Amino acid sequence: AVVSSLCTGKTDVDVGCSYLDQSGTDQDLLFSLEKGDRGEEEEGDSEECESAFKLSELLHDLALYAKKQSSLSEGTTSAWCRALLLAFDCHILRAHIPPNVPFLLFHFFNTHPTLRNVPLDYFWSVFTDVNQPAIIRQSAVMYLTSFTNRAVCVSRTDYKRITLVISSWCHGYIDRNENVKCSHTPFFAASQALFYLFSYRHKDIFSSADWKGFLAQVDLHRIVFCKLNPLRHCNPHILRMFNKLTSMYEIVTCAAVIERNSRLLLPSSSQQHGQGSEDYPFKRSTLRTFSRLIEPFFRDMECSSEFQSEGRQYKVSENFEDWDHALSEAGSVPLSPAFLTMSVDDH
Repeated sequence: AVVSSLCTGKTDVDVGCSYLDQSGTDQDLLFSLEKGDRGEEEEGDSEECESAFKLSELLHDLALYAKKQSSLSEGTTSAWCRALLLAFDCHILRAHIPPNVPFLLFHFFNTHPTLRNVPLDYFWSVFTDVNQPAIIRQSAVMYLTSFTNRAVCVSRTDYKRITLVISSWCHGYIDRNENVKCSHTPFFAASQALFYLFSYRHKDIFSSADWKGFLAQVDLHRIVFCKLNPLRHCNPHILRMFNKLTSMYEIVTCAAVIERNSRLLLPSSSQQHGQGSEDYPFKRSTLRTFSRLIEPFFRDMECSSEFQSEGRQYKVSENFEDWDHALSEAGSVPLSPAFLTMSVDDH
C-alpha cells in the first residue's frame, strides 16, 4: 500500500531536487528553511523541500524495516521477496521510472545477495513476454540492465550470463525479423541494453582470460551492422561510449554507421513512437538520508580507464562522472563521429 501510494500519487516523481544539491543532511536543510532565514524563492519552495525530506526518511525506514523483518526466517525472506516483486510489477514497472522508490527493491536484494537472480530473472521474463505492451517490455529490460550494472551483488559471472542471454535474444530476433517491417521496439531496447552493459562494465569482460571467446559468442558486429540498424535508435551518450570502447578494443568500427545515420533526415522510430529510452532507472538517489543507505551497494562506472591487455596500453580519455546526467538529458539523435575520439597507446 505504501509503494502504491508513492507511485500512483507521484510523490517520488514530483519531489524536486533543487535543495538537495546543497551540503548537509536532509534534516539540516529542512530546519534551515523553518528558521525563516530565506528569500521569497526559498519560501515558495519550502513545501517541496519538506516533501523531499519526508520521502527520504520514509524510504530509509521502510528499507530498514524490510531488511529486519525479512531476516527473521527463510519464510519471511520469501514472503518479503514475493511482496516486493508484486508491488514492483503492479506499481513501479508500469510507472514512469520513479527515481527513488525502485531502490527499495535494489536495497532488499543487495542485502540478500543469494536472491540476486530473482529480480534479474523477473525482469527478463517480463521483457520476453510477447503479450506485454512494448513500452513495458522496454522498461523491464532497462531495469534489468541498470540493476546488472549498478548492483554490487551482481557478480562478473552474473553480468556475463545476462550479456549472453540478451545477445542471444538479439541474434534470434535478427534471424526472424530482419526483413519484417514493423517498429522493432523490443529489439532496439535489447540492443541498447547490450551496448549499455558493455560500456558500463567492459573491464569485467577484458579482465577475464576467455574474453575473446566470450565476445565471439556475443557477436556485437552482427548486431551493429544488421539491417535493423540499432545504432540509429540508441541513446546518444550510450552510443558515444560504446563507440569509444569498441574502437579502442578494435572489436567493432561504428563510425561509418553513425555517420550515415547522422545524414538521415527522417526521425527514428523511437522519436516517432515517443519511447522514453534515455531515462534509465537506479541512477544515484538525490535523497541524502536514503542515499547513504544505498551507497554501499551501488557500483559506479569508473571515471577513468587505463590498463593493459596482451601487452597493449589502453586509456579512455573522457571523464565519465556525468554519466547519469548525460543519460537523462540526452535526446535520441546520434552524435557526430567528430566527437567520438579515443586514444590508444601501442607498446
